[in-house]
Amino acid sequence: MANDVNKATLDGQADTTENKDSKQSLKDKLSLFLSSKLPRLKIPNLEELKQDKKKLLIIAGGLGAFVLVLIITSVVLLMKSPNTQDSQIPAKSQFTQPQKFQIPNLEQLNKRGNMDDSELAEMIKKANLLYDQGNKMEALDLFEHIGIFSQSLASYNLGVIKLKEGRYDQALASFDSAISTGEDVAMSAINAAYCAYKLNRQDLTQYYLGISSSHLFESNRQPLYFYLYGLLNMSKGFYFESLSPLLHPNSARYQRETNKNTARLFLLFNDDFNALSSLKKLPSLKDNLPIGLLHARLGEYDKAKQYLQEYLSHFPEDPQALMALQLVKIKLSDFKESALILKRMMKKDEYNPNLEIYPINIKLKADLFNVNIAQENFWNRKFEHKQILSYKILYYYAPLKVFNVKQVVEAIQNRAIDTKLHNIEVAKSGLSEGAGIASVNKNITPGLRELSENNLRKSLSYLKQAVQIYPNHAVLHYNTGVLYAQSGDFDNAYIHFLRAYHLDSSDILSGLFAVMAGKLTYRNTDRIFNTISTNFADLDFDDSNKRDFLLSMIRYLNDSPIEDFSWVKNAKRAMPIYHALQSVYAIGRDNIPLAMEAFGSLKKIYPQDVVANIMYDLSKFYKQNLRDAALELNSMFATQKLDMNSIYFGPNIARELYVYVGFITGMLPKRESELEKKLLSENDNPAGILQALGLLNIYNGDFEKAFVYYNTLIDNIKEDDSNTRFLGAVAALGAGRHENAVALLQLSKLESPTNLEAKFALALLYQETKNFKAAADHYEKVSRQDFVSEYFDFEIDTRKLLVE
Repeated sequence: MANDVNKATLDGQADTTENKDSKQSLKDKLSLFLSSKLPRLKIPNLEELKQDKKKLLIIAGGLGAFVLVLIITSVVLLMKSPNTQDSQIPAKSQFTQPQKFQIPNLEQLNKRGNMDDSELAEMIKKANLLYDQGNKMEALDLFEHIGIFSQSLASYNLGVIKLKEGRYDQALASFDSAISTGEDVAMSAINAAYCAYKLNRQDLTQYYLGISSSHLFESNRQPLYFYLYGLLNMSKGFYFESLSPLLHPNSARYQRETNKNTARLFLLFNDDFNALSSLKKLPSLKDNLPIGLLHARLGEYDKAKQYLQEYLSHFPEDPQALMALQLVKIKLSDFKESALILKRMMKKDEYNPNLEIYPINIKLKADLFNVNIAQENFWNRKFEHKQILSYKILYYYAPLKVFNVKQVVEAIQNRAIDTKLHNIEVAKSGLSEGAGIASVNKNITPGLRELSENNLRKSLSYLKQAVQIYPNHAVLHYNTGVLYAQSGDFDNAYIHFLRAYHLDSSDILSGLFAVMAGKLTYRNTDRIFNTISTNFADLDFDDSNKRDFLLSMIRYLNDSPIEDFSWVKNAKRAMPIYHALQSVYAIGRDNIPLAMEAFGSLKKIYPQDVVANIMYDLSKFYKQNLRDAALELNSMFATQKLDMNSIYFGPNIARELYVYVGFITGMLPKRESELEKKLLSENDNPAGILQALGLLNIYNGDFEKAFVYYNTLIDNIKEDDSNTRFLGAVAALGAGRHENAVALLQLSKLESPTNLEAKFALALLYQETKNFKAAADHYEKVSRQDFVSEYFDFEIDTRKLLVE
């Protein structure tokens, strides 16, 4: 038999088989670890069933709790993670709260020469109950009394008691004594094998397993035969062969234990569904923990939370359940509760080792870079925030304000300004006519000149200088806010829009743009929105179209229905933002014809505009799989002469759509080649091209290359805004540069205090590095119910669990 028995050690340490050149797989090691625990199960004496009553409740003590430990360990170790070939698996103790029983009144036992089966069974039951209540000496005395009548039974039970106490040498001697009687040898031998394993006697372990196997046939007519047969096959590593006897028992006895062992086997075969189904058939209170873990493994986090909370209602101090619930809370974006659990665990000891029960690894969300998911769910994606795509479109088409359009046109002397005139608004000012207005207009003009060439960064730098010269001028703050918003810096956009509105409360659009930026940065905008609504009602408008536009904007931001957009068609001079508002409202209401009409109007105004053309073609396939739109989107760039300067130098949304469309159509390699050629020829302003290349390589999964681009932007070109640092951190995480990611995220968080993505990533990184106090603080900072990370996720690091 020695040649047939698996030579691996019962605790999962990596012994070799006869073929020493081949390495065991991770599953083999896990399987061996799990199989090792089976001998610990308290198996009933077969004589009970032979004589109908004699030994009725022998397994009541240890089997259920021990198998539960193994189920939990199986679930944790088999969580999805990188393969580890040469790891060792530790046996982790299961923290549980002992059940409470009332101590029964025992009848005085008569010391007579014999007793019938019912009395013997009752005595065994009372002795086991005494032991469970901690009355070990009374239990031992009672078992000694029983031994007068049944030496084999007493030896077996004494062996189980010593085994529970960790006195494996004494337990082994008791089981050996039980074996020597020749009764129920298979059952006693399998427990003896476990004791030998705990004593690190591998030779004896295999010896007793062999005895149990060779005497198994003696039990072939008994109800526990299939159960014992399954256990032996599991202990020898014959897991597939174990399924049949456990799935087809010849008795209804031991069904709960059978279900748990069946669940373990299904886990070994990565069959989580059937493992969960088996475990749920006859669950105990303690089974709620492994059931919760299995639901979490299946991604059913609401159900996982339910079972874990039910378990903790009975065992509130179990650290394994608490830490499992903490991770489930993160998956459910309940960051406040997650932080509270960490603080509870650290209350007595900041360095509580139980905090490390489930080590984690931060990772980028897989579906973010899954082209199939992107094609199917483009319109349902958050884009960092459920409204950010619509808000970016509004900011992209937002008008800029000047005091004298003719003066600006003459100063710029560029044909491109002709189309930009559609989006320039004449501003009203409290400044006196003449030198004051002319001076401000003069400071606005250089920025508009650069913007006419789509040089957003240079334009913004001019306006920032102008704001320093005229810090109390509403128009300058408004224009600066627009450019910040187009750059993706919504914190600074919010500051300037709000400042513009406070300087000129009649400038309703500045206030509404501030509300939008506030929502994108998770600020409470209720108060300012109510003030804007009140001020709007008190204003008189010379231009009814402007009034209709602002009223529609207020309704849109308040999520109220807009009756119609006929005012857009009837407008003498329809501003681009009128059509933009119509388009984003239509997207929110799933009104495809209205969206196409609006984007079509924007195409007429800006025939070469990248954003208008892409959004028009995308709207044709609204709520459809964009795989079908791939050919049409690709032909758009091939056949139409689009203004690529908006991609190279302009607002973020143009680059983002350009890269994202390339991603969902499989054209990223071609896009990368085009961008690299442009980069070689552009010496004056390469920042936008580098931004596009960085984002492109993130979506392409080449994170190391993306990190190089962002690092160049930050260190060499000094484009170190919050958004650039954040995307650099994303690239660093993807490339495994966690230290670089932490540094970039810290800076991004400082520059943009409301960047919840950065704070959430830091929370996960701190928990990964066992800085649980900092992790709890950062989870609290993102404890908003409406925040769901688009970029970051985590997984349990089973490599650390597998190292002893």
